[in-house]
Amino acid sequence: KLRMDAPPDDVMERLVATFEERVTPDMIAQADARGMTLHQIMTVASIIEREAAVATERGTISSVYHNRLERGMPLQADPTIQYQLGTEADWWPELTAADVQRNGVYNTYLNPSLPPGPICNPSLASIEAALSPEQTPYLYFVATGDGTHAFAETLEEHERNVDQYQ
Repeated sequence: KLRMDAPPDDVMERLVATFEERVTPDMIAQADARGMTLHQIMTVASIIEREAAVATERGTISSVYHNRLERGMPLQADPTIQYQLGTEADWWPELTAADVQRNGVYNTYLNPSLPPGPICNPSLASIEAALSPEQTPYLYFVATGDGTHAFAETLEEHERNVDQYQ
């Protein structure tokens, strides 16, 4: 166990050792089988981590992101913009319509690919979800206000969900 006053090098050593214990060679092989690097999987997992307030939705959220990536669609993930705009005083700011239009490498509304790297330290559950998404037809989701999301296959269905929940 590390002490609170542990030197930064000791903390980094522990972080790397823990990562290497939990992210197994089999998981790396799963990433390869998906045609993705471990870095890409960790990036997807970090976005899942920030989106999934309810653990049981991780796999479904993962499916939406993988479905969008496979179709060349932008991820349109609010947490990536929050990461880009966050400050020490407010790590995850509320977004405005103008924020979504603000250019930057982490803006997944404007850039139709993964951002350059993870936006947080994902849990093992989010990493597993990024490696093994549920098989769904969903391309969209919106928060319902209770921690869960409404998922949709079509833009029209998604717009109805947005009207209902936001």
